[in-house]
Amino acid sequence: MRFFYTFFSGVNRLLNSFLMLFGFRWFQNRWGVVYDSVSKQPLDPVQIKLIDASSGKVAQSSVTDLSGRYGFLATPGKFKIFVSKTNYAFPSKSIRCDSDGIYKNLYGGQLFELLGESDVISFNIPMDPLRVDWNQQAKQSLIKTSAFSENLALKTTSILFWAVFIFALASLYFSPSNFVYGILVFYCLVLFLAMVLPKPRLWGRVMDGKTKQPLVGVIVELTHTKFPDVVVAKGITLDQGKFFLRAHRGEYLIKITSENEFGQKSLLKSKKIKIGGGGYYSRDIMI
Repeated sequence: MRFFYTFFSGVNRLLNSFLMLFGFRWFQNRWGVVYDSVSKQPLDPVQIKLIDASSGKVAQSSVTDLSGRYGFLATPGKFKIFVSKTNYAFPSKSIRCDSDGIYKNLYGGQLFELLGESDVISFNIPMDPLRVDWNQQAKQSLIKTSAFSENLALKTTSILFWAVFIFALASLYFSPSNFVYGILVFYCLVLFLAMVLPKPRLWGRVMDGKTKQPLVGVIVELTHTKFPDVVVAKGITLDQGKFFLRAHRGEYLIKITSENEFGQKSLLKSKKIKIGGGGYYSRDIMI
């Protein structure tokens, strides 16, 4: 059963990545990026906290991965995001609009409200450099692409996709051939996938192994297997036991704990997991 789940999940992610190339799916649905407002390079590590505006308490916390990515799953309500990193300032004073030409859906410290069902929070967050961060510069050698080049590549691919489609339609009218028919069949297949293919589930769930009921309000922590005291991401399960933890590809230790009214914590489960290229864990965990 686990093999089939892994296989079909992998195929689904692969097909969705294919659709992203042509603009039918968006990376913003999966994560947000914290980046340098000047160089546009992703920042890591950045401490990010989701603050519940009604109580002032930290609802969830996370640390960006090497590509500056993060994400939160939250229920309806009013929230703010607090971001901190040495040598950088937030909110950005140089970028005060919703887009800077490369990144869209920008966040600048404002209060925001979620309506409807629980959803993934994935704002892109610019931070202003205060001084040279040598550690940040050294890590850029590990990142082979830039936000500008990725954005340009996606736009170019999308433009070429629709240009070839228009050319095929024109060729069908002026000089139809089996080759042109083959191209149009391919486009019909892509459009069909865009309409019917479900988006990958971005969250996992914590469930009671006996009753099969979701466990709401338990703490989910993600730590490195080699550094178990370093919390990479942390959250509390929401409706239907859902949680969203964003991390770079690798092996991690996931811990499920409960906390009583006196603040005493008890470990419910701990297990090693693997996070793939998607950067999130979306399986159910039975307690």
